[in-house]
Amino acid sequence: MDRPGLPDVEIAFPPSPEFVGVVRHVVAALARLGGLEPEVVEDSKLAVSEACTNAVTMTVREGSEEPVLVEGRVEGDRMHLSILDRSTSPLNGERHERESTDSLDFSFERGLSLPLLESLVDEIEFRPRDGGGTEVRMALSGRGREEA
Repeated sequence: MDRPGLPDVEIAFPPSPEFVGVVRHVVAALARLGGLEPEVVEDSKLAVSEACTNAVTMTVREGSEEPVLVEGRVEGDRMHLSILDRSTSPLNGERHERESTDSLDFSFERGLSLPLLESLVDEIEFRPRDGGGTEVRMALSGRGREEA
């Protein structure tokens, strides 16, 4: 997934859950200002919330205080989001077998947030981050869900 151009918004926040709502509102404002359809605005809010919550959870588990970074950009009718952390998440560029969801552990790495994200976005990519950590890249336009 290419990322030409500079982001329209960059946010660095401490790995703490109370900042996820702020990021969600900033991303929604960017989507609205970019003229995206209301469904894409809502999907972008949910997608960034899920990805940021995972980044915060994994960063805290690592005992790191490194900030979580979010970059957002609107190009035409498409929003691009990147969420970067310094964790050693199991989703660092390779797909893993999904485990059973019979337990009460509903965390991202157990596989429930990933299907949700995949249903909200047109593209998703997990990459190792330079210097350690994970980068999640997502693109949304709403085009892929019109037929559903």
